Amino acid sequence: MTQKIESKKNILMLCYYYPPLVDVGCKRSVAFSKYFKKHGWTPHVLSVKNPDRTYCSLGDDPPPREVHTEYSYSIINVYKFFGKLNGLLSRILKLFGMRLKRNYFIDIFCIPDIFWGWIPLTILNGLKLIRQYNIDVIYASCPPFSAAVTGILLKKITNKPLVLDFRDPYALDIPISADRPRFRRLLDRKIESFFLKQADIFVVVTKEIQTDYARRYYGLKDRMVNIYNGFDHELKPRGSSGKYSKFTIIYTGNFYSGIEAMNSFTHSFFEGVRRLKEDGVCNTSNFQFLYYGDEKAAIENIATDYGIHDLLVANSRISHQEMLSVLSRSHLQLIRIVKPALGSKLLEGLALNVPLLATIPCGEVEEIIRKYSPGSYVVSHASPEQVAGAIRDAMNKYKDNKIQDNRVDEFMKEFSRENLTRVFMDIIEEKTQVAK
Repeated sequence: MTQKIESKKNILMLCYYYPPLVDVGCKRSVAFSKYFKKHGWTPHVLSVKNPDRTYCSLGDDPPPREVHTEYSYSIINVYKFFGKLNGLLSRILKLFGMRLKRNYFIDIFCIPDIFWGWIPLTILNGLKLIRQYNIDVIYASCPPFSAAVTGILLKKITNKPLVLDFRDPYALDIPISADRPRFRRLLDRKIESFFLKQADIFVVVTKEIQTDYARRYYGLKDRMVNIYNGFDHELKPRGSSGKYSKFTIIYTGNFYSGIEAMNSFTHSFFEGVRRLKEDGVCNTSNFQFLYYGDEKAAIENIATDYGIHDLLVANSRISHQEMLSVLSRSHLQLIRIVKPALGSKLLEGLALNVPLLATIPCGEVEEIIRKYSPGSYVVSHASPEQVAGAIRDAMNKYKDNKIQDNRVDEFMKEFSRENLTRVFMDIIEEKTQVAK
């Protein structure tokens, strides 16, 4: 029988992305709330009742049964409202032969983001929860960065310590945010600086991101900590269905097909597979590239352009548990990243003992792969020859049963979500000066 642990701390968790939403942003908050509870804290989660369906996926899964969860309404769908205004302005300008290239209403009025309609009622509900449950610490999961605004206002009203957890950077100069106009990039930097100055603890998900923030905000570096996303051992598929009969390379989620910085790596992979097909190494009877995600049409178009559409099996998004099952049956997992991010897909492959084909720039992700997966292939420079060679080598090693296993036990000691949550709890207790 599991011994019941006396609760030491009440923590208010502001998590826009939380079940019944099923987006990847939910996983980290769900794990923290679940393991906070298991190890002696009482989490009180405040999420959104009417999420913006343009940016969120609603599912059927309830929040963890043991976690107290409440929801507040967003008073306006900001994206929809300014989308209609932009459409009206576009039609008016067309009469004068002018064309809008972007939605400037969003750039000007959506500060810090399009989710600010969630702020007013979340502040009211947050105050209620803080007073009702004697909350010790406020935690805000970002994005949306409107959660940071809510957390800061609640801190100023109640004088409770604030933890800001940035699952993604806000104003760092990274390729995925390169299309923002200059005035908005400058404004976002000022907002980000304000966020960090208000936080008692500022959490990021990779060491590279922590280094970048510490370089920009040197005087605040003592508040910064890195807590990886990790993998929840409870999600491992039960039993084993074995590998697919065809040699299978799998990719799930966002392919970043519209980001210029990724184009050379995209070319390397598809050109590498094309060459293997030309050489007779890969054909429809022994090979498949398996894709699951929202960019199905884009991937099909790219595969067609390279003449390998017959080797592609493209599917729409599936549930996370189904995805883990098909991943475990695959022979290689294709990994692509936009630095300085470290995608959860990488951690899932390592935990499920699937070798990786990582077409990535050098850095932290490469170091993690080399440490925990001796059977993986890292192509750090855009090279179709290296990609083709890696796939050929992996196919031969699987055929001869010579592929090396991942160092799963060693990996899970450092990257299990439960262990990471316990480390996080110690950091919060130490830095907020709340007695253990």
